[in-house]
Amino acid sequence: MAALVLRIKFPPTYPLIYKTLRIDANLTAAEAVQFIAETLNIPSESNIGLYLPDEKRWLDDDTPLSTYDSLQDVEHIEYKNKNDKTQQKGDKNNICCIIV
Repeated sequence: MAALVLRIKFPPTYPLIYKTLRIDANLTAAEAVQFIAETLNIPSESNIGLYLPDEKRWLDDDTPLSTYDSLQDVEHIEYKNKNDKTQQKGDKNNICCIIV
């Protein structure tokens, strides 16, 4: 069994900020979210996903973690709500203000 050691960043509403975990690399991103939630006893909602802030992309729910070569080199990944537009900096659809 191959394992990844990942530093995970959580949303501000969670009781912790970062946690480093050893996760089976054969798990899909969705299975990893479930594993993280069970291990740390935190909410696991259907819209939670894993996000790579360095690459500004979400991990695909059905893809094994082992297929992402960059996971071994990233500073951290984010465990967050896929629908939370306020945390997605650089999202062109997330317009704060328009001054006319």
